[in-house]
Amino acid sequence: MKIKKLIRNLFTLIIATGFITGCASDNYKKSASTAAALAKSSGMITKGNTFIDESLANLNDLVSNPNPDLRKQFKAFKASVNDLDSTAKDITSEAEEMKSQGEAYFAKWDKEAAKMRNEDIRNRSEARKNEVASRFGHISQQYDETKTAFQPFLSDLRDVQRFLATDLTAGGLAAIRDIAAKANRDAMPVKASLGNLSEEFKGLGVSMSPTVPK
Repeated sequence: MKIKKLIRNLFTLIIATGFITGCASDNYKKSASTAAALAKSSGMITKGNTFIDESLANLNDLVSNPNPDLRKQFKAFKASVNDLDSTAKDITSEAEEMKSQGEAYFAKWDKEAAKMRNEDIRNRSEARKNEVASRFGHISQQYDETKTAFQPFLSDLRDVQRFLATDLTAGGLAAIRDIAAKANRDAMPVKASLGNLSEEFKGLGVSMSPTVPK
């Protein structure tokens, strides 16, 4: 009877231990999701820079080297601006998802740290969380600032598209030439800011990933 009772108690302990382990939250899964969102956003931003180049190349070709029939060149310009606009919306959506996942990740980090009984370990966890959260907050702010700078640039390209859709003539091209030149100048700081942001997103994603780069 004592042996059976011992086995029963041991079995109960195993179940209880398994239950406790199962209840422990693996916050690294949230970290992995956030890291994936950061990496995806980084790729989209790089793609957006490519569409900026394409939009300007097509606009410059239309304004500086117009074909006898302007419609094909305008169609190419319009398509590249549409691609840029669509990518910008995707980046915004992905960035908002990244922020949401980040908030959940840090909230869970706080919750798990509060359960730690060893004060030294708890303090180290708090210091690490503050370090990562500070970097995350900085990048989120950088994204908002970059987005604010990018929107007028895209708006101008959209207005050029609307202008030419109404007046796709040699006279229309002449009237918009200085605006096209301005778009080329404005693109330089916008592209630089987007490039820096892409690298920041990528770097933070790597640092928050549960996989170690080789």
